[in-house]
Amino acid sequence: MNGSIRPPYESGPNAAALQPRRIDPSALQHGEILHISEIVSSQGSNAPVSVRVLGTLVAFDSTNSLALIDHLGARLTVDAQLLGPFHHRLKSLLQFIGEIDRQWVPPPNIAFEPPRPPRGPGMVLRARIVRNVDGLDVPLYDQALQIRRKFDAQRGSGIITNA
Repeated sequence: MNGSIRPPYESGPNAAALQPRRIDPSALQHGEILHISEIVSSQGSNAPVSVRVLGTLVAFDSTNSLALIDHLGARLTVDAQLLGPFHHRLKSLLQFIGEIDRQWVPPPNIAFEPPRPPRGPGMVLRARIVRNVDGLDVPLYDQALQIRRKFDAQRGSGIITNA
């Protein structure tokens, strides 16, 4: 060794394929806070693609890096490949931020049955961020979300009252 330290993936025939993919932060949108039921009911609509969602981890398939989360009876499959090692426990309350893929075709041999729409392809959340929110007061969270939505609606319509 000549004493110099080379960055990984610097050269070679597969150098371009092995380079870490850089994401332009300005291209990422904030995740709009939605409930799983709202995401599922918006199948085929122009609902936000980048979302923030809360759910309890029901199942995890480590072979395919797929998680199944549930909130108030609605379920959503989460692709956790971008998250790296997934060390969250079943029944943990998690919050994900990511992009909805409405044309998802489940891989064969998933360890759980992903929720399927009545017709058409499935839906998956391609998560880029996850955090454990065990201990979160979910009814208070839902109440705060409703207040925020009301404020955003008033702000959007230009009607804000001083109360």
